[in-house]
Amino acid sequence: MIKKIILKFRSLHIRIFTMLLKGQFRAWGQDSRLENPAKISGHSHIEVGKHVHICSNAWLNVKDDKGEGKPTLTIGDGTYIGRSVQINAWQNVVIEDHVLIADRVYISDADHIFEKSTKPIMLQGDKFRASVCLKKGCWVGIGAVIMPGVTIGKNAVVGANSVVYKDVPDFTVVAGVPAKVIRVLTIKK
Repeated sequence: MIKKIILKFRSLHIRIFTMLLKGQFRAWGQDSRLENPAKISGHSHIEVGKHVHICSNAWLNVKDDKGEGKPTLTIGDGTYIGRSVQINAWQNVVIEDHVLIADRVYISDADHIFEKSTKPIMLQGDKFRASVCLKKGCWVGIGAVIMPGVTIGKNAVVGANSVVYKDVPDFTVVAGVPAKVIRVLTIKK
């Protein structure tokens, strides 16, 4: 009985938090949910599809480096973004439909500038490096890092704690630091 009450309260809390914030986004799809707490910057540059679930402590760190007013982070229908995920989107991060992103994943299209050896890196700023795309149906395992310029293929799998700095082909499993192909998935319909 108490467990049911707690679950209903939690569900109500998520609905209220979502209702309060969804109007700030560029687009917010039907039945999408955002758990509290979450840190969102650049709401107006984020498009969220239908039936998306963004878990607690997610940090969507978004800005428009080009100044074009276009979305820089697009999250497709049915996508799940786990707890404590950080996504930096300065110009172009695309997450297609039905992508599964586990907890503590880091995804970024930008990086710190470190060209002046005598100046502290934190004072040099950051800049866009290259677009990131997570294709339909892929799964990014817990603690993985997706670096700028990477495309994760359709229904591909990124193993836990992997660091991905090269594209991952469709229907492929990668793992490790740096991530390497460990298996090609058999296509079954």
